[in-house]
Amino acid sequence: MAFKPIGIDELDNFQFDGKGRLHWKGEAVVLEKRLKLEAYQVWLATLATIGALLSVVHPFLVSWHIFGF
Repeated sequence: MAFKPIGIDELDNFQFDGKGRLHWKGEAVVLEKRLKLEAYQVWLATLATIGALLSVVHPFLVSWHIFGF
């Protein structure tokens, strides 16, 4: 897909509606797309987050001799 540059005379095609949404020649311009995760993906992301947090906290706990080492 080749991109075509916008000329100065075409900038009038941009419009905003009452809610501040951007439109081009009367059609809404999609600026974001929502992402819906499946239940197992939420669990995997949660486990990965917990693992990442523990990998950050663990060295500090060891250096403060919390684990008795």
